[in-house]
Amino acid sequence: MKFSCIIPAAGKGNRFGSMIPKQFLCVQDVMIIEHAIHSILMGFRTAGIETLSMIIPCADEYQDSIYDCCIKYLPEHAFAMVPGGETRQDSILKAIQHPLTLDSDIVCIHDAARPFIPQVVMQHLISASQDHDCIIPVLDIHDTLKEVDYNSVITTLDRTRYKLAQTPQFFKTKKYLHALELRDNQSMYTDDSSIMEHAGFTVYTVQGSDIMRKVTHPYDLELAEYHARLIKDNHE
Repeated sequence: MKFSCIIPAAGKGNRFGSMIPKQFLCVQDVMIIEHAIHSILMGFRTAGIETLSMIIPCADEYQDSIYDCCIKYLPEHAFAMVPGGETRQDSILKAIQHPLTLDSDIVCIHDAARPFIPQVVMQHLISASQDHDCIIPVLDIHDTLKEVDYNSVITTLDRTRYKLAQTPQFFKTKKYLHALELRDNQSMYTDDSSIMEHAGFTVYTVQGSDIMRKVTHPYDLELAEYHARLIKDNHE
């Protein structure tokens, strides 16, 4: 079985407030996207999977940086960059139509600004991807969940029925491509599995990890630095 991985890196990260897209900022002197690439590949290799390709949609000015990251971990024939699209889904469509991805059985899509993935989570995702069309990691919600309208609480929701979705998310390649072709361009898809939901596929879940936090705001960068130090200390 052949796996491919798409890491969309064309986003500008406007919420972070930096002139440089957040995925190209550094944690422990290493770009966040390089941490993400390394984490993904280590997870696959720990699971014994070597047949792997990687496609990264990105802006032209960052292609050299992406190349330098990938060549450290993959042979040149196993990765490629493609131009980013207007939206995340446009970028993913370009990546999934690349020959390296179309030739795969399962595609893994991961946020470029989510630098760390515990290997145990990767192992659970890879194992479950053999039997499910779509598999995502999720976190429990620990705070009380309120529905609010114009600063007034409408109702208190049962938080046990809600989860926080993370990446990487795994999909059967041909079925995800089919779901992309069926997508409603007027709808807002906040994660990749939402497109599978819209197309009528069941989304299966496994337990995620607090370490897999996405860098969205400056405070998240401080947390990423903290997690990087913990990981480094555990490996020494």
